[in-house]
Amino acid sequence: MLPGAILLVTGSGKLSSSLVAMQKVIYSKARSSHVEFCLGDGIFIHSTGDKGVHITLLLDEDVACKSRWRVIRHKSITGAGLSTEKLQKAAMFFYAQDYNKVFMGSGNEKSSFCSELVAKAYDRARIKIVSGKAPSKVTPAHFNLEADNLEDWSDVTDEYMTILTDMKENEFPYRFAATTLSAAMNRRKVHEPFRQKIIEHYENGSLKNKELAKEMREMLADRELKFWHEKDS
Repeated sequence: MLPGAILLVTGSGKLSSSLVAMQKVIYSKARSSHVEFCLGDGIFIHSTGDKGVHITLLLDEDVACKSRWRVIRHKSITGAGLSTEKLQKAAMFFYAQDYNKVFMGSGNEKSSFCSELVAKAYDRARIKIVSGKAPSKVTPAHFNLEADNLEDWSDVTDEYMTILTDMKENEFPYRFAATTLSAAMNRRKVHEPFRQKIIEHYENGSLKNKELAKEMREMLADRELKFWHEKDS
């Protein structure tokens, strides 16, 4: 299961129905109220009003939306390699952002709504999607349109139905992987202010300490996995 696939979800509640109805202006056949980005192995990253940008499992999303979903994958993603790794890191960059409540507004650097998050990930990976629209202007309806015409995307729902079956039979390793990943990213976010305070302390010290602070900043800047909340990212 390659990173970068998009899960199109049709929620069952009144709010979901309202979101779909609102998007009919953009695409008359719109039917998805939510979209999510696959990180691989049945793990998705998405943004919701109650939790912001966080990680979830296909297993849980299937239950939540009563199996009303489908998955598309951009045709530029052909196999595991630098492009998929870049997409994976690009999406994880936005982990723990707040939910952007201004739907189709001007956008900002600290929050994202669901489809905006997906578009931001592709934009950060330098892959053009949805005719190059600004991420904050991208809606689930735009992905519905892509899923229906399948010019730049492929429908890979069957692949995900297969892994969902495996997840139901072997839930523990999938849930353990998702929990471990979330814990690691949460820990890094919590520790980041302390790292910055230590560096700033050295920067205000002796010449030797200033050199040490410089080396520390360079080391942090060279980290392969970066996050939006880190000063050196």
